[in-house]
Amino acid sequence: MNNRTSQPNVTGQSQAQKRSGLSWQAWLAGLIIGVVGTLVLVVLIGMPLAIGHRTDLPLEKLYGSLAVGLAVKTQAGNATNPLGQNGRALEAGRNAYIGMCAECHGANGDGKGIFGQQLYPPATDLRAEDTKEKSDAELFWIIKNGLSFAGMPGFAKQLDDQTIWALVSYTRSFGQGQSGAQAIPTPTAGQLALADPAGDAVHRGAAVYFAQACHECHGPVGNAPGELGLRGGGREAQEALRRGRQGMPAYNSSMITNAQMSDLVAYMNTFPGGGQRFGR
Repeated sequence: MNNRTSQPNVTGQSQAQKRSGLSWQAWLAGLIIGVVGTLVLVVLIGMPLAIGHRTDLPLEKLYGSLAVGLAVKTQAGNATNPLGQNGRALEAGRNAYIGMCAECHGANGDGKGIFGQQLYPPATDLRAEDTKEKSDAELFWIIKNGLSFAGMPGFAKQLDDQTIWALVSYTRSFGQGQSGAQAIPTPTAGQLALADPAGDAVHRGAAVYFAQACHECHGPVGNAPGELGLRGGGREAQEALRRGRQGMPAYNSSMITNAQMSDLVAYMNTFPGGGQRFGR
């Protein structure tokens, strides 16, 4: 009897298993290469196209809203505004809003400021239901931290928490029809021409003043109405600029150097009288 014919073909099975293993490995390697290749194409081709587009792709707005909502709700906490809607909070919030928010969100919060509709996505209408539905903590978190890829900057380094809460108060007033932004004088061609980084101290100071958008709150020569008006600089101005104050950001030496600060004060000392001292 031939015993060899009754024994299993171990060698044949082993080779089949090897071929099966190699086939599985080749399939996995191909899958990985395909995924990596797709990601490379997305980064090299898709991302530049996505950055440059100005219209909504299918479901993009829905996805963006869901992503923003999830990020804010999971990180904002549940704090309530300690300032409420009192007059001082609204005034401080309005002062900060005029200089730092109105250019995008508009004087009345409609999202149609000079730059608001040029952004993608456009600046938010602060009177809309989506804003009204957000909690105090959510509005505070957005103002303080900003929203990446949404054109919304964070103001954690420019504004203290009390001023951000004041901005929350003022933002609420848009939805309640209580707000009323003051009209700030716009610079004339002659006033803008005074700004010259290569000129003397006054001209250099004017360049800093307009570059830092001080005129958006205080007017081109400190001639804004009410508490926003200025009448000169001096030590009070330097201290207020470095520390900030309610409704106004703080400017550290990386934002305005000591030399620029000296030039800025020289320009502010040319302002006509009638306004408030800067440090008050």
